[in-house]
Amino acid sequence: MEKINLENVIKSFFLGLFLGVLLQFYSRANVLFEYKVLAVLASGSIGFIIGLITEWLTSLLPIRMANSRMYFFINNLIALLVATILMVSLILITGSKAEHKAEFVPLLSIVLGVICIANLTDYMMYRRAQNKLQSFKALIKEE
Repeated sequence: MEKINLENVIKSFFLGLFLGVLLQFYSRANVLFEYKVLAVLASGSIGFIIGLITEWLTSLLPIRMANSRMYFFINNLIALLVATILMVSLILITGSKAEHKAEFVPLLSIVLGVICIANLTDYMMYRRAQNKLQSFKALIKEE
């Protein structure tokens, strides 16, 4: 449990909130504002659960896979798999009607696309920080 990156779990919560807001614009349902807020909060909670499961599974990886590129790639695959399983489970548990299940594929595509973009952005920020650190080390070494 001590190897779990809690910062990423919190990022997943906020990503879930963002997805909840984004999906409110996608949905054309005429529901009360309170229900929309509850849906956004539920989406954030689901993001938290996905982040926790993803980080827990990633923490089980062997240390020989410590290459940052491989870590981020595997973390992204785990996040996509966990998100897909969780979303399919929620659709099956709620017993939605067949016409609502047809709308599920574009919804799933949006969610998985945003997760990929978020993980790619996280990796790019990591690489940028590493490059800045290397240039700072070189600057210190010159002086």
